[in-house]
Amino acid sequence: MRAHISRLALHAHGVTLLELLVAVSILVIIGGASYTAFNAALNVYQKSESRIVMIQKCRIALERVATDLSNLQAIQGDESLVIVSQDNPIQEGIDRDLISFVTLIHTDPDPFLAELNAANQTVLIDETENPGELVSDIQRIAYYIGSDVAQQLGGEQAEERDGGGELLTADSEVDRGLALFRLSTTALDVETVIQPLLESETLPTEDEAGNPIHINIVPILDQITSFNVKYYDGEEWYESWEDTEMIPKSVVVWVTVAGENGQQRQNTSTTTLTQSTMVYLPMSANFSEQPPGEGAAAGPGG
Repeated sequence: MRAHISRLALHAHGVTLLELLVAVSILVIIGGASYTAFNAALNVYQKSESRIVMIQKCRIALERVATDLSNLQAIQGDESLVIVSQDNPIQEGIDRDLISFVTLIHTDPDPFLAELNAANQTVLIDETENPGELVSDIQRIAYYIGSDVAQQLGGEQAEERDGGGELLTADSEVDRGLALFRLSTTALDVETVIQPLLESETLPTEDEAGNPIHINIVPILDQITSFNVKYYDGEEWYESWEDTEMIPKSVVVWVTVAGENGQQRQNTSTTTLTQSTMVYLPMSANFSEQPPGEGAAAGPGG
């Protein structure tokens, strides 16, 4: 009995060193497993969130391109309304294409409403809400990949460039901060704005007559690695559109964007996302048959 009581008293004083080491080892194993599981779940969540953001950015940019293409204006024989395209493959899976066309866009204030107001004072425009000069709602649009000036320049320099970007061609570096830019201008003639942009990467401020040219450049998709445009004439697909007498029946646009550090790992499928959209141009079916002198064909649904 005394021996049994002595053993109970010994155990009552505390745990042994071996028991303590076993308990600590179990806690370390449980803690490490919990941290690993939490870290893995956090990485999955961050990747999913980043991918959702990338998808949303791509869809917004593609909807902008599709809206402009669906309102494309074309008149047979009018060279100022031709489609301008440039196919710039950098390497496999990476393109730096350019597309330019004339389209009908929404402007604020509406120039038609302003003219109506000038002829009939019953229609009013609040000039305090819409200051500045009136801009035509028929404009030439250009989409292209350029260097993201907002990241490379800061302060006053970035503001002076109006958010514009340097056009990147097939000979340009691939691993620079890139964005998809939307250029809009009231100068419909290709030689006025688009040709200088392609040849010397400069934008004029005045036309040959000395009249000011309205040009607006806006980045609509950052972290972009590829912008590819293809054209369908009803039988074949083309990398660029050279026909000045007709317009394609449909246009398909691909954009590829990269996540964080994607510019350094843009060849890995885990850090890039590709989205596409196809825009049908049903007016192209009757474009070549339209009698000279008539107005532009109606857009989709028109």
